[in-house]
Amino acid sequence: MKNNFPANIKSFRKERGLTQEQLAEVFGVTVGAVHKWEAALSTPDISLLMEMADFFDISLDVLVGFDIRDNRVSILARKLRKLTDSMDPSGPEEAEKALKKYPNSFNIVYESAYLYRAFAALFEIDKKYCVRAKELYEQAIRLISQNTDPNIDETHLYGQLAQVYLMMGDTDTSLKIFQDHNAGYIYNSYIGSLLVEKGQYAEAETYLSYALVNQISARVNLISNKARCYLETKNYKEAEAILEMGIKENEFFRRNEEPFYLDRIDSLFLTALAYVELKIKNQKKAKDLLQKAKKKAELFDAAPNYDARRERFVDIQEPCMAFDTTGKTSIEGIENTIKYLKSQELAELWKSINK
Repeated sequence: MKNNFPANIKSFRKERGLTQEQLAEVFGVTVGAVHKWEAALSTPDISLLMEMADFFDISLDVLVGFDIRDNRVSILARKLRKLTDSMDPSGPEEAEKALKKYPNSFNIVYESAYLYRAFAALFEIDKKYCVRAKELYEQAIRLISQNTDPNIDETHLYGQLAQVYLMMGDTDTSLKIFQDHNAGYIYNSYIGSLLVEKGQYAEAETYLSYALVNQISARVNLISNKARCYLETKNYKEAEAILEMGIKENEFFRRNEEPFYLDRIDSLFLTALAYVELKIKNQKKAKDLLQKAKKKAELFDAAPNYDARRERFVDIQEPCMAFDTTGKTSIEGIENTIKYLKSQELAELWKSINK
């Protein structure tokens, strides 16, 4: 088994922003001793190792870093996740056993927090499990430096913690955590919902409107790329269905008769639909769709407005601009879409309606 202590102690020291001199002062040793630890020239005795593990809020095995540790912890973490997914009644008991064995392992603490949060919401809110979930999420946040899962970060952990407070009925603390850790505005909808509960409707409207703008953008991106997958795999039936759904949903967000950003998106969806019709040998419909795409694009380009406030239900005071990378104009976006699809037939059809 490889001892990773030298690299680990250096890494944990730097994460705390400590120099070798400062770490030496913390543990009452010489700077030379710290240098030897990090250079793999010596190893502290067990009592000092335990003191270090406590100082860095990690388990002794994490500090020493024997390679075998990863397999044991990961297997146990996967076991806890399975117990959560199956809502096995033994889950809480097994979580506590795991925590006794690895009290400062991020993976174990996080999976245990996740388990308790799930069990707390089973059928009715269990305050006892909520309190334990809260404690464990707070500990997971302190141990975040150990995390290697790209799907988990500090913002995610704070969001989970805020939801636990919400389950406990502490809406004020929940709201504050969401607001303080709203990186990328990912918690706008939660914040808006809590503000509605508190009767602060004007402020809630702003958060909810921005959340809606983000969801519309995500929906457009989802439909576009699902359609691309279907087109590339020649699943034209599903490509047609999802593109038509996208156009219908875009229309739902039209506030009035004025052109708005989603018209530009429609012109691209219509172009892709024209391609589908050519593939299934319906040239007449393909031409009609491409003409509609051109008309929508020209109307938008005549008075381009990228402000999301043109969209229905978006009620905010400040401008909120939408954008894409398909082309400087909507017409250019159509032409770039045709190039992407690599269809000579579609290109010729576009050329014919532009004579």
